[in-house]
Amino acid sequence: MQSTSNHLWLLSDILGQGATANVFRGRHKKTGDLFAVKVFNSISFLRPMDVQMREFEVLKKLNHKNIVKLFAIEEETTTRHKVLVMEFCPYGSLYTVLEEPSNAYGLPESEFLIVLRDVGNVTANSVILYSPNCLVHCFSHS
Repeated sequence: MQSTSNHLWLLSDILGQGATANVFRGRHKKTGDLFAVKVFNSISFLRPMDVQMREFEVLKKLNHKNIVKLFAIEEETTTRHKVLVMEFCPYGSLYTVLEEPSNAYGLPESEFLIVLRDVGNVTANSVILYSPNCLVHCFSHS
């Protein structure tokens, strides 16, 4: 188990992996609320810390219903590495949804129109999207 002063997570409870970080399902220590905790790996340290912190601060200021919310920048208790405490999205990424066998030929029209509308809302504000980073809030893909 790993933790910050306010959150904890199990290394076995991984939500996703990227080139520079892993994302885990975490909980607030006092409230038990679910969060996504992004923990950076050694490759991420190749970038200067001031550049990373500037990006984190920009992310923290973003406020759009279709962009995952960054709640806090904290330090892991043993390593003192920075971790991001983010909104937990139970349906995962758009990429994960599109990779499901039931969507091999695309999303149902009603769901496609929702995604198209929401992606349009974000890109209209000059935000560049990458499908593994697009999180699904609005529909269950059972």
